[in-house]
Amino acid sequence: MTVRRIVLALGAVLLIAGVIGLLVPVSISDGNGNSIGCGNALVADTQNARNATQQTNNQTGANIPIVGSFVPHSPDYVAQCQSAVGGRRAWTIPLTVIGIIGVAGSLLVRRNQGAGAP
Repeated sequence: MTVRRIVLALGAVLLIAGVIGLLVPVSISDGNGNSIGCGNALVADTQNARNATQQTNNQTGANIPIVGSFVPHSPDYVAQCQSAVGGRRAWTIPLTVIGIIGVAGSLLVRRNQGAGAP
């Protein structure tokens, strides 16, 4: 196997892994064993996290002005979702870009025409 084919194969593997990582759904735990969907690394969807935060605030009374100051604050699921999506993007985007560079570089490099060719 030539170096060119190895770079092409490695670049293709990195590209596929990066694209799969971008498309796989991201979710967080709400602490009760349930998961909250956050979309994926391409399109973040924090609507479920907003609803979960609102529901938790309503159950604990954190939205009532006077009571809210005495009740411990509920977790901010929107911030947790944004952090999880950001973490996923932090490794999938560079992985995808390196894969694209590897595939494109191996396809654009000319093959040697012969042993004596310059």
